Amino acid sequence: MSKRAEDIISRVNILKSAADNIKSQWQDLAKFCLPRKAWITSKRTPGMRADFHSIFDSTAIKALQDMAAGFNSHLTNPSSPWFSLSLKNKELTKSKVVRVWFKDVNEIQRSTLNTSNFDSSLQELYLDSGCLGTASIFTEEDVKDRVRFTTVPMQQFYFEEDAKGRVNRAYREFEYTIQQAWDLWGNRAGEVVTKGMADNKENAKFKTVTIIHAVFPRDVRQAGKKDNLNMPYTSLWLEKSKKHEISESGFTELPYATGRFNKMSGEPWGFSPAMNALADIRTLQYEKKVLIRAAAKMVDPSFLLPNAGFILPLNFNAAAANYFNPNVTNQDAFKAIDIKGKIPIGFEMIHDVQLDIQEAFFIPLFKAFSQITPGKTMTVPEVQRRIDESQALLGPVVGRYTQEVFDPIITRVFLILFRQGVFPPPPPEIAGQELDIIYISQLARAQRKQELTSLSRALETARAISEFKPAVLDKINEDKVIDKVWEVEGVDPELLNDDNEVKKLRAIKAEAAQEERELAMAQAGAGAAKDITQSEKNLRG
Repeated sequence: MSKRAEDIISRVNILKSAADNIKSQWQDLAKFCLPRKAWITSKRTPGMRADFHSIFDSTAIKALQDMAAGFNSHLTNPSSPWFSLSLKNKELTKSKVVRVWFKDVNEIQRSTLNTSNFDSSLQELYLDSGCLGTASIFTEEDVKDRVRFTTVPMQQFYFEEDAKGRVNRAYREFEYTIQQAWDLWGNRAGEVVTKGMADNKENAKFKTVTIIHAVFPRDVRQAGKKDNLNMPYTSLWLEKSKKHEISESGFTELPYATGRFNKMSGEPWGFSPAMNALADIRTLQYEKKVLIRAAAKMVDPSFLLPNAGFILPLNFNAAAANYFNPNVTNQDAFKAIDIKGKIPIGFEMIHDVQLDIQEAFFIPLFKAFSQITPGKTMTVPEVQRRIDESQALLGPVVGRYTQEVFDPIITRVFLILFRQGVFPPPPPEIAGQELDIIYISQLARAQRKQELTSLSRALETARAISEFKPAVLDKINEDKVIDKVWEVEGVDPELLNDDNEVKKLRAIKAEAAQEERELAMAQAGAGAAKDITQSEKNLRG
């Protein structure tokens, strides 16, 4: 037992206690929206896959899946570039050498992500975030794929925030079997594991131990050292029952990227579309259950039966024969009960609630966004209107995803690949410069389209003013304008000439223009001299 282990376990227990209420809500949300993960507060028995006993309508399940697919397709589509690395110092990015280096880096990093399990892990993160409001993904180095990702089950995960609301401490509490812990750490796993391995009783090695992985800022570091025990973040593995430190190492960056779908100030846990739609989801299940019962009564109605005269048991199957005593005269009471329910009204009520649930998960918006294709069926104002709708509803979510999830993941993967020596040697001028991440997916670009719209309007206004004040155009830097257009549209920067090439081209054009002027002046002078000579001849004649 160590004082540090005791402190960490105490922190985790406090965080667990604070999360009890939110976990109860997560259980309800997962039960209706993500049944295969509905094991937040309930215990899964071996062989159980998902519990559908409370599900009569799967609209919420499908809506959550469609929303996750929508974010994947329009925000982080692996089949097309969705982010680009650059420098905060935009003056340096004007150098073609720098732009070409970043182009190579971007291609290597995207290829690394696409060949790893990043896409499948991100799908799980979208589902967790859309259902529970909070999700976390763990990024680690991998011998085979260079990097590897794990979407952390939220019932295992706890975290702390710094004074600015940023996650800076992460704890994962989960179970390993005795055998799994031994395979990973051997004797270092501690007394419980070593005794379990020595126990010859049946199933002894299948008993579980509780493990805690804690990652937190390292308070004390030795200057100049870069080994695992002097990295900015401590990585500590504990066996909980004996408060035993199994192993310690470190991370240069926080490996857990934790995102909240929506967040209220002062509240660490996020809010999700499923939370907003929970009342409708519960209503829909009740309405569907009532409609199923009503339809069943009509299709397979109840019967009025006489209290005597028929030989039991009665058989209500097709072509069945029932026998009665011919001496009893009340056999005519054997008839179906006429049900007066109004099925169409039930369908209308269910349809309205289904639409409300789909809207809560942004499904109509994603469908409309998929149709943003100016051409024969849509005018430019219609396209812009749909983009504006996307900005208003999805802008905050996209911003939170990029800041809390994608920025840390992309930065960490970049630094891992850089340390592995995968990238080509960087140009010397970028040494010590701050990295910039530009998101260029369809949805991310839509959030920035307003910049181009405003730019176009400003240029149109300037052009109108220039008709009676031509000097106003001198205020516009055409090079910066085209750089901004290229950046927002996410076009390959290699297609742009750098400043030196632009200067050379402009010098050549200026020289050619000067030669044309001189030639024109010479021709004009020669023509004038000829005219004078001809005039003199006429006078003498």
